[in-house]
Amino acid sequence: MTVIIFVPDLPEFQPLVQCARGMHSCTVSIARNGYWKIESPRDLSFVRKDLGLGPALWNSALSGGFCGRLVAYDRNEMTLASEEATK
Repeated sequence: MTVIIFVPDLPEFQPLVQCARGMHSCTVSIARNGYWKIESPRDLSFVRKDLGLGPALWNSALSGGFCGRLVAYDRNEMTLASEEATK
């Protein structure tokens, strides 16, 4: 199973989308219905300060939904893993 994040198609979230595009294990699908789709067969990790996102945007980064499980999500780091990783 893969990790999937749906990111709102808003200019404020472009740093997250661009970062995912730079990851070799990620596939970023064109925005549809107002959301970008970021997929990875591996864990996904992002660091807020590296993306230049303020706290409000960071806290709403997963507002579009996701498939997987949160391993870490604090003020500065987010890591999501496949749900199968626990089985």
